[in-house]
Amino acid sequence: MTQWRNKLLWGPGLLSSTGMAHKRQRRVLNAIFSVQRMRMVLPIFWDVTRRLEDSLVNLLHRGPTELDMLVWMSRVSLELIGQAGIGVSFDTLAETSPPPSGYMLAAKQLIPLSFPLQGFMRLIPSIVKIGPPKFRGFLAKIAPHPNIRKLREIIYFLYNTNRSIYQQRVHAMAKAENNGACEGIGSDMVSVLIQYNKGADTMNKLSDDELISQMGTLIFAGHDTTSVALSRILHVLSLHQEIQEKLRTMSYDDLMSLPYLDAVCKETLRLYAPVTQLHRVPRKNTSIPLSRPVIGRNGDTIDRIFVEAGTMVVVGAAAVNRDPVIWGPDADQWIPERWLQPLPKTVADAYLPGVYSHMMTFMGGGRSCIGFKFAETEIKVVLYVLLSRMKFELSDVPVVWNMYNFATPTIRGGIRPSMPLKVTLLNGKTYHNK
Repeated sequence: MTQWRNKLLWGPGLLSSTGMAHKRQRRVLNAIFSVQRMRMVLPIFWDVTRRLEDSLVNLLHRGPTELDMLVWMSRVSLELIGQAGIGVSFDTLAETSPPPSGYMLAAKQLIPLSFPLQGFMRLIPSIVKIGPPKFRGFLAKIAPHPNIRKLREIIYFLYNTNRSIYQQRVHAMAKAENNGACEGIGSDMVSVLIQYNKGADTMNKLSDDELISQMGTLIFAGHDTTSVALSRILHVLSLHQEIQEKLRTMSYDDLMSLPYLDAVCKETLRLYAPVTQLHRVPRKNTSIPLSRPVIGRNGDTIDRIFVEAGTMVVVGAAAVNRDPVIWGPDADQWIPERWLQPLPKTVADAYLPGVYSHMMTFMGGGRSCIGFKFAETEIKVVLYVLLSRMKFELSDVPVVWNMYNFATPTIRGGIRPSMPLKVTLLNGKTYHNK
């Protein structure tokens, strides 16, 4: 059910593909998200973050100001994934927040609109077999439920927008190559994929529809999660001024090797995973071994659980990241220093499948978050620049975090996502040049 839903929402990309198709797509995309590729897009990260810095400095030059940092982190995350991911600018990051782009308004409605349709979603595997796509599109257009009609409208809009961007990029790159110039051949992920496809054989390339689908997936998966992670780190650092000051005194050597910044990021992502849980559905019957046996109702020892194909399995990333048996008795405390020394042997012995520092924050296995290096680099660049120029403190407005599947900050008693912090410009402070 999940794969068919994802295919309807985003197309035949990484989120919806299975089997050999998923392995092929992941093999191609792994190269795009390599460390070497991150070095190539780093100048984009710096440029976008400096624009953010300029706007915030202009807002703060008259004195300390309360700013909704969730809004700013959302804006910069969107611009970073837009430019480095698909080569499109969504936001100038000017001091005055622009009206949200039609693209983002549409993308943000996909999941909320699908929530009331859970009963309908169970019928998707059967519905997708009815006639050609145009006929199914017509059925959705006249469906009695307004959410189905609205989803159809949004899906068509997003796909057509992504296809237009893709075609423009292909045309620009072809024109640049014909003229013997490098202009038009960008360093964003989509441009690199197009270039890769030209030289790849049939078994190791993406179709046009698959590549277009990756564009929507990049925006969906790389925007909200990163903005929430950045917001959480700034909030935690507002609670720990001594740690914030320690970060501020670091010198620039190599962004990815700054040990204390790395420790702060890892510890925050461990204790406060932006996505607290994910759902998985096995395609065939399987047996899941337990790390620690439990005693059943009959007094027998249970060391594995049988899971029937099609059963919804909840993967509790937050619970695993805070397990005291794995991380020690202080597992529920925020202690960046734990990453500056060897981790407890119990962490390695747990054999967690996570792709990021023994954690399940970015999940693990064949369907783990493929862009975790992108997110890590983005987070560190933004923090490095902002902390060098500004001080972040709690405002008089209390902030609480709502821990659903997706962590979200709100003002206590409110429902709108928000995270106001008191921000002060540090006179004479400036980050080190590259």
